[in-house]
Amino acid sequence: MNLRAIVNSATQSVNPNVSAQIYKSAGNTTADDGSMTPSYAEPVTMDVQKQAVSQRDLQHIDNLNLEGIFASVHTNGNWCGLNRKKDEGGDIFVIGDDTWLVVAVPENWPNWTRVVLCLQTT
Repeated sequence: MNLRAIVNSATQSVNPNVSAQIYKSAGNTTADDGSMTPSYAEPVTMDVQKQAVSQRDLQHIDNLNLEGIFASVHTNGNWCGLNRKKDEGGDIFVIGDDTWLVVAVPENWPNWTRVVLCLQTT
């Protein structure tokens, strides 16, 4: 059962979903000089529920010593912040003209995820 889909039908009346292109990290490419460049799979376009971060998320972000503009996003699928063991992370969300980096994954369920994003400068 996709609980997010059930709840999302109710929350859309207050906060409509927005379209996002999501770029799943495909690891890094290492150049001859040792510099690393991130690479990404082709983007997936889907509607997401973008919200303000909660006080608990802000405390977590503060403990990670992160600064910036943050948002919380509920979405179908599983997206990653940093997972060194699985060599995953650094997924990118493009919402409108803004690029957001996944910095935390407070909720990860079999068919949906809630991620905390940080606005990136381009």
